[in-house]
Amino acid sequence: MKQILCTIAALMIAAEVTAQTQVVAHRGYHAKKGSAENSISSLRNAQELGVYGMEFDVNLTADDSLIVFHGPWLQTVDNRRIHVQKSNYREIVANPIENGHAIPTLREFFRQGQKDRHTQLILEIKKHTTPERETKAVEAIVALVREMGVEGHTEYLSFSQHICRELMRLQPGAQVTYVNGDLTPDELKKQGYAGLSYNLNILMNRPEWIVRAHELGLKVTLWMTNQPDIVEWGIRHKVDFVSSDDPVMAKEVIRKYQ
Repeated sequence: MKQILCTIAALMIAAEVTAQTQVVAHRGYHAKKGSAENSISSLRNAQELGVYGMEFDVNLTADDSLIVFHGPWLQTVDNRRIHVQKSNYREIVANPIENGHAIPTLREFFRQGQKDRHTQLILEIKKHTTPERETKAVEAIVALVREMGVEGHTEYLSFSQHICRELMRLQPGAQVTYVNGDLTPDELKKQGYAGLSYNLNILMNRPEWIVRAHELGLKVTLWMTNQPDIVEWGIRHKVDFVSSDDPVMAKEVIRKYQ
C-alpha cells in the first residue's frame, strides 16, 4: 500500500510540474547588458537562463537570404531606412544593430541553437509581400531546418495563415502556432494548428478561449508579459507559456507563484 501511495504522489508531482506555466524569451534574453534582440547573444543568454524557448523573427531578403531580424525596416549607418525584404543581404549586414551586434543569418542562428537541444527555437516567419514570397520563405526555412537537423526543437509561429498552411503542408507534424488572434480555438483545431499565441488584450478579454483550447489539446501562449501581474494572470488561467522581454522576471514570478 505504501508503495502504491508513493507512486501516486510521484505521478501527482510530475503532473503538477508538467502543468506549470513556462517562459518563452521574446526575441531572446536581450535585456542582459551588452546583448540585443534577435541576436546570437540573446539566444545564448536564453539558453544559459534555462527558459523553455526563444522566440525570434525571420525574413527573406530580396536575394533570398534568410535573416533573423524583426523588421521589416532597418536603420542604416548613414541614417537611411531600408526594407529588409526588398534589400539584398550584403547591404543589410553592413549595418550593425544595437550594441554593435551583426544581424545573423538563420544558418548562424541554428548553429548556436544546435549547442543546446533543451531550448526550443520558436521561429516566427514574418508576413511577406505576396503569397509567392511567403511560400519561398517557408520552403527555404524548412529545407534549412532539415539540413541542420533541428526539426526536433524548432517550432513555428506566424501572423500569416498562408505561411502556417504552407508549413503544415511542407513539414507535416510540425508544431505550428497562429498569432494573429482572429481565429477561435475550434477554428484552429479544425485547421490543424498545434496552438495559439495571442496578445494579452485578446486573451484577457476572452479567458474562455484558454479553457476551450486546452479542451481541444491546443497549447496557449500569452504575450506580452512584461509585468509581474500579467504573468500572474497567465499562471492563474493556466496558460502553457508566457512570452516576455524580461524572462528573468517571468521565471521568478512563476517560481514564487507555483
